[in-house]
Amino acid sequence: MRNKNHYTEDPTTILTGDIIEPSPAKRSLSLLLSSRSGSLMLQDAMLQAGNDHCRALLAQTAMEHAGALAVMAGRLNSIAPQGSQYYQAILAAYAEKAVEKVRRW
Repeated sequence: MRNKNHYTEDPTTILTGDIIEPSPAKRSLSLLLSSRSGSLMLQDAMLQAGNDHCRALLAQTAMEHAGALAVMAGRLNSIAPQGSQYYQAILAAYAEKAVEKVRRW
């Protein structure tokens, strides 16, 4: 022990107290995604989210267009009331097809 450093303290610390058992390992997302079934679940969730987004976008667009056509029909009705029945028929035809597309999606 000739080379012992006298300027440092003893690095060995004695710990006292209760022993705490480690908790069981939790499944992490990365562990789940590393498995084939986890990867398939993620792909399925992404497809469903994309599908839902497209369905909402289709419905939003259909409502915006139906609203714009209804406003236009109202304006045209005040300018040329003779075409009122045609404006309403065109609006109804558009709305029926839009509703069908949203339902089918």
